[in-house]
Amino acid sequence: MSAGKSRTRLWFLWHSWLAMPIWAFLFFICVTGTVAVVSTELMWLVDPSMRASGEGEPLPPSALIAAAEKAAPDGRVTSLSWGGSHMAVGARMAMPDGTFTTAWINPVSGVVQGLSTGNSFRQFFRALHGWLMTFPVGWYLVSAMAVPLVGSLVTGLVVYKKFWKSFYQPRIRWKQAPRVMWGDLHRVAGTWSIWFIAVIAVTSLWFLIYMALIHLGMGLGGSKPPVMLARDQIPVAAASPKPDADAILATAMATLPDMRLRFLGLPGTAYDPATVIGTSGQVPLLPDFIRINPFDASVIVVEGGLDGASGIELTRTIMRALHTGDFGGLPIKLIWFAFGALMSTLIFSGMLIWMKRTARATMEVVRAVKTARASSNA
Repeated sequence: MSAGKSRTRLWFLWHSWLAMPIWAFLFFICVTGTVAVVSTELMWLVDPSMRASGEGEPLPPSALIAAAEKAAPDGRVTSLSWGGSHMAVGARMAMPDGTFTTAWINPVSGVVQGLSTGNSFRQFFRALHGWLMTFPVGWYLVSAMAVPLVGSLVTGLVVYKKFWKSFYQPRIRWKQAPRVMWGDLHRVAGTWSIWFIAVIAVTSLWFLIYMALIHLGMGLGGSKPPVMLARDQIPVAAASPKPDADAILATAMATLPDMRLRFLGLPGTAYDPATVIGTSGQVPLLPDFIRINPFDASVIVVEGGLDGASGIELTRTIMRALHTGDFGGLPIKLIWFAFGALMSTLIFSGMLIWMKRTARATMEVVRAVKTARASSNA
């Protein structure tokens, strides 16, 4: 190889090495996203206060609120969250100093099992994965990774001939050289992750385009005005009446009897409605929002589901649910976690293969340049 060609090849290798930060960043995004999917479940494993037995009749919301405010007398409960029969109910409380505290309450006994202050592990990892805790720059950096992800999916399918054989004839030569083993693992993981990579890539592109259009003043629309109480619906009293959480929840469950309860939000001001969020049997991907007058427990409006939602609202909700795996309960989360881990392994193995190949080619070019210089100086 001539000295000129060697220098050209060296420049190409420099170009290849400079792509490494992109793939390392994508690997970081995949790992943090995988952890974020099951962040609540991970905290359940390490924090006993979040665990609860599903045996027995669950207490009404008023009893849970009373227990939480007794444990933190200065706090005011703003919402209750249900995560399933295995989890304690989370009562989020506003404190006088402007911070928030979450009380974990056994839904059957009403015992406050622990208090958590500040942002949760779930909030931290979702913020780290979603926007690197630097919005909006981090949002664009993360969602832009959809471009190399789509590119790697398309080019991988073109390069890997008859990839479908890995579905029924997966081959990983564990006892061969590391490069061979990692190559087999990369191909098998890639084949089994095709559908998952496509879902993550498409939803990430949606997040990128949607946010870009909003910042350009060209939002896709679909947003609705906030639901507020009319002035004549607010009672006149010397002291603000406390909302009847039991009546609010009873009204919501009577409106959608098959709804799986997830959240009860109490009003923050006199004009705010109470909000009950759950998932009914019609479409697991689309949660239902029931806005209720907190003073007389009457239904103001039912939102979500397939009724009354615009195409943009449906798309936005479905894209988020598909990206996070936050639908269908724990089984879907575990599937998303498993394929997220597989996708992270795929990227990591690809990085190792690429590094070994590029490093070897780099050494060959460096030796060729040195040899050419030595020959020219002789």
